[in-house]
Amino acid sequence: MDPPSGRLFVSVKYTRRASVEAAPMQDETILFDPDQNRFCVLNGTAALLWNKMDVPVTTDELSAVLCHEFDDLTADRAANDVAAALQLLQELSLVHTVVPV
Repeated sequence: MDPPSGRLFVSVKYTRRASVEAAPMQDETILFDPDQNRFCVLNGTAALLWNKMDVPVTTDELSAVLCHEFDDLTADRAANDVAAALQLLQELSLVHTVVPV
């Protein structure tokens, strides 16, 4: 079956930039981006997502990770949280997208 209106849907995947260094600190993770000489502190939820992005993953996969970790989290809320975290991480150039060919 063809996708609606003949468009091809591609699952964009996200992965962390290899040059960014990470160090766990209590319930958070500190990132250092040597290219921008900038530090960033991730809360526990964002750190969980960061750790899963050692390989390319989709937003659906990241949402499933959050739902598994937090029993009372709805799929919609997880998707919103993942979208917000990815937007910020992309704005800070800490992650990049991988589009399958």
